Amino acid sequence: MTDITIRPMKSDETDKIASLIAEGYYGDIFFKWVVGRDEDRLKVVTDYYKVYLGAKGSVVHVAQDPCKGIIGATVWLPHDVDVSIYDDIDKTAGIYANRFRAVADNSHYSEPPMTPFYQLVAVVVNKEAQGMGLGAKLLKHNLDKFDELGIPTYLEASTPYHGGGVYGKFGYQPVGELMVFTSEAVLYPLWRPARKKLKISFGGYKWRALAVCDDKMLLLSEKIITPAVYHDAFESITWSDTTLRKYLNDSFYNNFEPHEKAQILESELINSPNPWMHTDGGENTIDKIFLLSAEEVAKYLGDSGQLKNPSNIFFIDDHFNDERKATLIDGSPSRWFLRTPGSSADFVSVVTVEGKISITGDFVNRSSTELFNVGIRPAMWVKRDVI
Repeated sequence: MTDITIRPMKSDETDKIASLIAEGYYGDIFFKWVVGRDEDRLKVVTDYYKVYLGAKGSVVHVAQDPCKGIIGATVWLPHDVDVSIYDDIDKTAGIYANRFRAVADNSHYSEPPMTPFYQLVAVVVNKEAQGMGLGAKLLKHNLDKFDELGIPTYLEASTPYHGGGVYGKFGYQPVGELMVFTSEAVLYPLWRPARKKLKISFGGYKWRALAVCDDKMLLLSEKIITPAVYHDAFESITWSDTTLRKYLNDSFYNNFEPHEKAQILESELINSPNPWMHTDGGENTIDKIFLLSAEEVAKYLGDSGQLKNPSNIFFIDDHFNDERKATLIDGSPSRWFLRTPGSSADFVSVVTVEGKISITGDFVNRSSTELFNVGIRPAMWVKRDVI
């Protein structure tokens, strides 16, 4: 094992790696259901994985033995992989296309409603190299990288999960519903939160990376940078016309150095209505620095489904509360404003000191007091090379 190297796939290795995976999964009970005829399975599964290996954003690593060559591989796909790959799979799967499509459709119901994440779609070790911990070594190599970026991962195991084995060792836990196709062909969805959250120092502040997409990242200030009001008067207002938007894109933005400003990207914001009360969110805007919406908080900090299916008429209160809590620089607990309107046009949604999302919201001109802190956590898209 000491001489085995884990490295990225080379562009001319697609056929070799696809064949290795197909051979490894030939006797898998799930793939025996998907491609029922033994004589078809190797070719169909090989062609199926060629599509995955060539997908934009795929992360493929191989285990290289100095004498035997490639003896193992892992394949990961981003959650937002281009859906056109499923049309390509339909073409390569032929008479088995309906079963491959059924798997893809069921995945969308079972995978967690959070982004971004990567899905493990293959981990295979050559039969002669099994039993030496190579599969775990391959997984660890990838998971360490995802942890550094603060990216969680997801997979669908084809054998029952009882909390042990290699997946249990790495902290995977059941999520969603079992994917049952027959009494024997069952997939077990598993989820693993990132062990670390990517923290970045930029412009004199600490930031949390909420999303890493190609050449850019979405940052949210780790702490509430200052007490503030959303708007300086108690009146009907939308994000586009607030004093806080002007402050963030003027005074606050101008605190950054010229080379830092060059890293901050303009973002087109969708300012949706209040998801429960339907209060108008106003016109869409283009901003460099902004506040998250209620939908974005659920998307990036944890979505328990209450945004679409409320458990009460006031706020979202779930097991993601701790992810949403924030403090001022001095450590004092504080509410923080969102840009989503509240129950009326003179209210705005907030995250409470307990981490609840108050969809009904608070006064747009609510200011901090000695007993009641409320402030801002700026967000922005930046070029990925800031790290």
